[in-house]
Amino acid sequence: MKHLIKTAVLASTLAFTVPQAAQAQDEYPLTGAEWIEITGIDIHDGAGYKYATHLADAWRKNMDYSVEQGWIESYEIWSNTHARKGEPDLWLITRFDQFATNAEYEERGRKVRAMMQRTITQLNSESGNRAEYRTILGDVLAKRLVWRD
Repeated sequence: MKHLIKTAVLASTLAFTVPQAAQAQDEYPLTGAEWIEITGIDIHDGAGYKYATHLADAWRKNMDYSVEQGWIESYEIWSNTHARKGEPDLWLITRFDQFATNAEYEERGRKVRAMMQRTITQLNSESGNRAEYRTILGDVLAKRLVWRD
């Protein structure tokens, strides 16, 4: 019985003190960190090496350039070891702090095309050719949250 009374007193005390403490806090306990874009890739049967070669060549060159320019913080490739039907074989992950403005986006495109020595038409054609051996299943855009303290 003493335990029940102590619990009731404690609960009633907290009922009055928690709202005051909550009012004293002006900030949410979590804050945003970087953005993370995750692209799910389905690799067609027998095309793993061909797609890995593309990633190691053109994709890596583009991503390394983006890191050097400060446009993205980092990138990663994750493998889905036990992919079920309809799930991606790979996830391509890009981390960045903020979105580019429209003008920045267009300027980045010009710089990437110059670095890759490709025209828009060539890059679009190459992207379409990859459809022969991989399918993009979709993208997820997430914001990592960190403790405010």
